[in-house]
Amino acid sequence: MARVTVDKENHLPVDIHYEDRGSGRPVVLIHGWPLSVGQWEFQVPGLLAAGHRVVTYDGRGFGASAKPRGGYDPDTLAADLHMLLEHLDLREATLVGFSSGACTAVRYLSRFGNQRISRLALVSAAGPYLRRTGAHPEGFLEDSKLREYQRCLTDDRVSFLHRFATKFFEIAGTPASRPTMPQPLHTRVIMLAAAASHRGMTESLGQAATTDFRNDLRAITVPTLVVHGEADALLPVESTGALVAEAVSDCRLVRMQGAPHGLIVTRAAEFNRELMAFLEG
Repeated sequence: MARVTVDKENHLPVDIHYEDRGSGRPVVLIHGWPLSVGQWEFQVPGLLAAGHRVVTYDGRGFGASAKPRGGYDPDTLAADLHMLLEHLDLREATLVGFSSGACTAVRYLSRFGNQRISRLALVSAAGPYLRRTGAHPEGFLEDSKLREYQRCLTDDRVSFLHRFATKFFEIAGTPASRPTMPQPLHTRVIMLAAAASHRGMTESLGQAATTDFRNDLRAITVPTLVVHGEADALLPVESTGALVAEAVSDCRLVRMQGAPHGLIVTRAAEFNRELMAFLEG
């Protein structure tokens, strides 16, 4: 199991688990909250077959990576990614960030620049600013709702993850009781999420929800692809993906009709074609 040390806590190393496969121009896949590298199982084989070097990693607190008490703020998560890219000496790489992973990719570019990055893809992105305030009424997540999520994670994490997995595949505007994916895939999301630390889940959720990434987006200068489901029940496209695309100068927005948050699973073939065309463009 490949690991790189990105930090220390109480004199102990904070190691990030990563997988580095294939050769060619690198593609770095950044998972979303609260998942891990396993979320990319429908993308990795096609990318390898197309001749790409594919790097996936578990963010701190998730999957097989270390689970420290701290370091779940956007700057530290971006620094973790930076150390991984430096460790592997990746160049001309494409960053692909899913959901909260998009926040890490965006903060990385605004903080460390594009010396190692040639393209950016943001999928079901959690941005540009989710929090609703008096000065930002466009946000859709109120502080009271965020506190409720964090309380539920503490009181009954299993039930919360079950509801999250349902929302992950839910088609907005349809009856919530109607199943949209086979039970094994629903269970798979819960299993990936269950490997995360409680601290990592609650802290990173709060950070992603309350951080304003609008200035970070304006700093992006590489060609960018934004893919978002029109029926995303977790992160509505009008409040997230559409605004992200508006903020980036060289950007193409793909709005998938009828697609949920977890479109990398439910619409994997369609998404993979969009991603491959972008990589080859």
